[in-house]
Amino acid sequence: MTASTGAPIPSGSAPVAGQDWGEWIQEHTRDVALAIGAVVVVAAGIWLYVTSESRKELYAAQALTKARGDAEAGDLPLAAYDLNQLMDRYGGTRAADEGAVLLAEVRLVQGGTQTAAAVTALQGFVRKRHPDYILGSAWSMLGGGLEQQGKFRDAAAAYRTASEVVPHDFLKAQYLLDAGRTLAIAGDSAGARKAYGEVLERFGSLNQAAEARVRLGELGGTAPAPKLNGTGGQKAG
Repeated sequence: MTASTGAPIPSGSAPVAGQDWGEWIQEHTRDVALAIGAVVVVAAGIWLYVTSESRKELYAAQALTKARGDAEAGDLPLAAYDLNQLMDRYGGTRAADEGAVLLAEVRLVQGGTQTAAAVTALQGFVRKRHPDYILGSAWSMLGGGLEQQGKFRDAAAAYRTASEVVPHDFLKAQYLLDAGRTLAIAGDSAGARKAYGEVLERFGSLNQAAEARVRLGELGGTAPAPKLNGTGGQKAG
């Protein structure tokens, strides 16, 4: 049986039928104290855990802000160092996830051997569970890295996956444009036309549709008529 606190009361210590609770508590003060103590310990443990996680997220966010400042100031080696420290110390936080993508971007900007490091890290990153908006950025960044390596078909596949994962339509459309562009570079005109056509079909009212229409025409495709709003003008993005 359990007391009203929810903590277990030792077997055989429960009041019998008709016995006054106050009297029973007086007779079993130690048992009641132990039960209440157990509840307090559990509650304190939960509070400490939540507080610790909140602090971890706060410190991680501060570290990410510093790393971004280093990158914007042009000190890419320091930014990379800060981001590595962020991921080592605060792995599992939202800021650490964002830091992993930012580190890949820093490496891609540096180029050279850092490009391969960025691609390898991103390939591992996208295989794990992360929020959709972060995964979308990671897949797009991976597409950029593969493009730098001249792997245009693989880059297009990464951009398409980014479009499928990211939750916002304007980014879905943009990543499809990137997929079409890299497919065209790879010589896959049919695949490029398909990507541009998908932008027009699914996101014809967005600003990216204008570029898709131009690129599709350059590849010999036929673009559908622009989507119009109720006043006869093209819908704004």
